[in-house]
Amino acid sequence: MPDILLRAMLEVVTFGVGFSLVFATAQLCRKDPGLSNVLNFLVYLGNGIIQLMVVLKVRNVIPEHPMAAFLFLSSIFFVGPANYLYHYLLLNPGKDLPVKLKLQFAPAAAVFLCEVIFQLLPVGTKQRFLAELLSSPLEHWFTIVLAAGAVFSFAYFLILLRLGFTVLKSESIRKQVLILLAAFVFTLVSIILLSLGFLLGSDQAILLGGMTITVIIVCVFLSTMRYPNFYRIIENEIKKNRYERSLLKGLDTEIIYDRLTYLMDVEDIYKDFDLSLESLAEMMSLSPHQLSQFMNERLNTNFRNYINKYRIDAAKRILVADPGKNILTICYDVGFNSKSTFNLCFKKYTNRTPSEFRQEHLAGGTEGPDL
Repeated sequence: MPDILLRAMLEVVTFGVGFSLVFATAQLCRKDPGLSNVLNFLVYLGNGIIQLMVVLKVRNVIPEHPMAAFLFLSSIFFVGPANYLYHYLLLNPGKDLPVKLKLQFAPAAAVFLCEVIFQLLPVGTKQRFLAELLSSPLEHWFTIVLAAGAVFSFAYFLILLRLGFTVLKSESIRKQVLILLAAFVFTLVSIILLSLGFLLGSDQAILLGGMTITVIIVCVFLSTMRYPNFYRIIENEIKKNRYERSLLKGLDTEIIYDRLTYLMDVEDIYKDFDLSLESLAEMMSLSPHQLSQFMNERLNTNFRNYINKYRIDAAKRILVADPGKNILTICYDVGFNSKSTFNLCFKKYTNRTPSEFRQEHLAGGTEGPDL
């Protein structure tokens, strides 16, 4: 391969290092970053470190400066579980993490500890070790550890690829899912290229693997620009599919509760004038009888009271947050189709009319309703 082409590939990977680090930092610059943002930060940081190792390996920097290799192996063992955990959190918001999920980070933690110990060794010892490893990888025992990391990461992306195929049939998100599947496939390709490049001592293969990671990161960034709710749309569809499949195995009240809560808290379906027990049951792939029984036994209420409670809570928030808003408008905004019904329900739940409730909170200088 011509030297000019190799240099061009090296520049692309170098760009990828900077881009990954900027994209990683952006995850922590979001307003009120959560665990998923922290995971994204660590994932993109890990990808940036792997790309940096590609650059340093091709430039022959690592044997002379062993500290440059710090965190490379940890990143290999971390990126797969972190990606998996990120998607788990998307599909199971608010749930405690199972112990088995936390244990999946044990290999990365053990490798990180070993890297710290390695960096504490004399510089000469580290230089000899790395020189021997890079000059004869097929004969060095440490290649087994690197191969284990590659297989470990490869297995996780195969799992994520399989997960993506479960929602590929959905027409509404087919484009987004295809982008995600392509990212997973090319990640698998990059792992193969990086592994072969290291084992065979091929800078071309290593650079191709690094370039593949760069392309993936850039495409993910552009996809989030093109589809601002990229992961949210996919998340909702996966939740829906998992929910529907669970019903085939028998009613799972926890899953029904999660689905109902999502429809009410996120999609605000209670604002629909025409919402009925039958239409809500259809959204949840239940019969009206099943939904009614679930509400009676699990929630200790009936359909009408359940929906009206959501509507009144929403009205209380608006009455205080927007003192100038017309009460009739609020009535319609939260899903009631008549002011008389709204007033009756409001007084039933608060012992006050909407006007009295608003005046009381304004007079008391309260910032928000006591929900």
